Amino acid sequence: MKRKPARVGRPKFDVSSRDAETHIREISLDLFAERGFSAVTTKDIADATGYNTAMIYYYFGSKEELFRNAVTLAVERAFQQFSIAREGLKHPREIIDGWLDNHVKEYETISKLIKISVDYAKTSKRNVRIDGAIRRFYVDERDVLRAALVSGIERGDFRKVDVDETASFISTYLDGVFVRAMILKDFDPIESIGDLRSFLGAYLKRGKSVMR
Repeated sequence: MKRKPARVGRPKFDVSSRDAETHIREISLDLFAERGFSAVTTKDIADATGYNTAMIYYYFGSKEELFRNAVTLAVERAFQQFSIAREGLKHPREIIDGWLDNHVKEYETISKLIKISVDYAKTSKRNVRIDGAIRRFYVDERDVLRAALVSGIERGDFRKVDVDETASFISTYLDGVFVRAMILKDFDPIESIGDLRSFLGAYLKRGKSVMR
């Protein structure tokens, strides 16, 4: 059994464990997205949260574990609203559109996730648990898109397409939108997501020939 990171003695703060952990994760996500993993220190996080470093280490054990928690928070937020909205979506096309809408509604959160993931990818020392937290977003996204595409084809709503290829295209396009928005200040990511919606409407429509 893998041992949890060692924690220092419990700090003497009259604060709810859940509230403190959530607050630290939220502030850390903002700092990591703004400055990058390497540039942010535990003291920076302590100063920004109003807690001392002993509190940070008590709850998370290390900066790497806190970073993983920040990534996990972004992934959870990215899917939370979509999961709620999905309850009212019955048709495969609505589910795909709902996922695109989610990227608009949760643009800030997903943008932070992409930023910290790109920054982390540049580090020479990788962490399996952090890799897994980032990968979770793409695995969950793939599952949502694949399920909707398969259902749409089975129902006759969509023409037959390569499900894995199409899901990968949608995911990669969305990543590209967020990365380009980081590079070009005059780029409109919302408009580009709308373009993707229009393209998929035509691409998946029955009777259309395969586009190569």
